[in-house]
Amino acid sequence: MLPPLYSCGRFLAIIKRGGWKAAGAGLGVAVLLAVGGCAGRQAAPAPASARGAAANTPAPTATPLTAAELAWITAVTNLHHKVDIPFRASSMTMTRAKMTELGNALRACHRDLRRMGAPGTRLQPVYVMVTKACRALDRGARCFAKAASVSDAGGGTVAGTPAARIQNRSLSCGFAAQGNGSNLLSEAVAKAAAIKVQFA
Repeated sequence: MLPPLYSCGRFLAIIKRGGWKAAGAGLGVAVLLAVGGCAGRQAAPAPASARGAAANTPAPTATPLTAAELAWITAVTNLHHKVDIPFRASSMTMTRAKMTELGNALRACHRDLRRMGAPGTRLQPVYVMVTKACRALDRGARCFAKAASVSDAGGGTVAGTPAARIQNRSLSCGFAAQGNGSNLLSEAVAKAAAIKVQFA
């Protein structure tokens, strides 16, 4: 063990200034061997109680969804049902009025979404999905409007004419867009349900 005069820091300083001979003068072999204790000294470990307290600190709990966020999720579900209802009929007669009705039903998506407004940050993924669905449904609405514009009151056209071809393409476009938009709304509703469980 080093004498009080030669603490670890001071002993190493002597070595730096005068080399091993200066450090060892008058101290003997035992002092030189004690240098190993200076180099190998480590900080004392933290008390067990401190380590245990850090390990047992509970993780912060998620804040439940607000009443406004829950109401917005319900509105998305209602929007999906509202858009789909006119297309659930087992059969329909495609009169000009029916084409207009179907187009208006699809156009309601963006109108209702604007009224609902954007939700908070936690529901932004759902909002993005609903917005995408409404864009698809808007395309469908335009297609049904185009089909109605070339049809007579009963929904008829003259076979083989440009009007008949436009009607066929437009009706196919309208129903396809409705299917795509409805699928996207289904995914949005599922995503909202998952977020609801996450923050329950």
